[in-house]
Amino acid sequence: MKLTAQCSIRIAEPAIKGPASRARKQFNTLIKKLEATRLRLAGWKEALPSIMGQAEREFKPLALACEAQRRALVLLLDQMYQHKSMGKKDRAKLAGLICSTAFEMLEDGDDAELKEIYNRHSGGDFDADAAEDGAAFKDMMEGILGVRLDADADLRSPEAMMEALAAQMHRHAGEERQAARPKPAGALARERRQEAEVDRLKQSVRDIFRKLASELHPDREPDATERERKTALMQRVNVAYAANDLLGLLELQLEVEQLDQAGLDNLSEERIKQYNKILEGQLREVERETAEIEYAAAMDMGGEARGRLTPQTMLRHLRVDIAAMQARLDALVAELDQFGDVNKLKAWLKTYRPPAASDYDDAYW
Repeated sequence: MKLTAQCSIRIAEPAIKGPASRARKQFNTLIKKLEATRLRLAGWKEALPSIMGQAEREFKPLALACEAQRRALVLLLDQMYQHKSMGKKDRAKLAGLICSTAFEMLEDGDDAELKEIYNRHSGGDFDADAAEDGAAFKDMMEGILGVRLDADADLRSPEAMMEALAAQMHRHAGEERQAARPKPAGALARERRQEAEVDRLKQSVRDIFRKLASELHPDREPDATERERKTALMQRVNVAYAANDLLGLLELQLEVEQLDQAGLDNLSEERIKQYNKILEGQLREVERETAEIEYAAAMDMGGEARGRLTPQTMLRHLRVDIAAMQARLDALVAELDQFGDVNKLKAWLKTYRPPAASDYDDAYW
């Protein structure tokens, strides 16, 4: 789909006096909205590879390095726990810190050594604890959504459970549709009329495609240079037609002078109304695609975006996150060095206050 406007598409009002045409105004409004949305979508598609590349090159290595440092700190604290100078209170603080950090890391991936450390300091079993938390989450989500998960669902992963719940809801909705009562004759008649209208609108787009294809088909062109030009144009025509992109096809007609401004201005009211219905559907589709990209980008940023997210905003957030992750890594490296000295560790433990049970999501690391 060609996302940048090639020629400005507008319909002028007829020269004859009379009330302004509602269909013509709607056509111009739809074209204006569609052009703006296509440009916004094109901006995302152009910027995302660069943003994702920077995240892969700069943010991801820092995040992995932080996780490696956190793991090293858990192993170090487990070692320092055994130091003969550690008192009962110091060990209690260390055990809580070790357990909360190890549990959080184990939720992101299995690690036999961390699991053994967690089990030893917690007096419990990570797999059992994770399954218990997962069961509680499962019961809560089943109550909210009104569906039941299969018995073999993975209760240790909230992400896996959410995917399973979504799949179950989809199956449940399908079963309800199949079990629904037969549609009344009036509803069936409306569906047939709607299908006929859809076919009629598709035919309008097909007519433009055929007219363009007839003029631009490269196999009918003997001149090599002109054949190459028509081949490129025909590729754009095929992309626009496959996407039901009426605006793109009209732009191509103007570009190759198959249609001029007078031809646009003299379109019949009935044809303009048909085009408006097609443009409404096209606008909804481009808005949906843009919204999906912007939603995914917002989730990549932790859902922190306020207002309409732009590539520029996302890039600024990424730079802030890279700086924050670098600062976090520097702090972890410094702590790893500091906590290797038992006296410095004990001094730090005196000022350390363990978070309340409900605050472990915001634990020190």
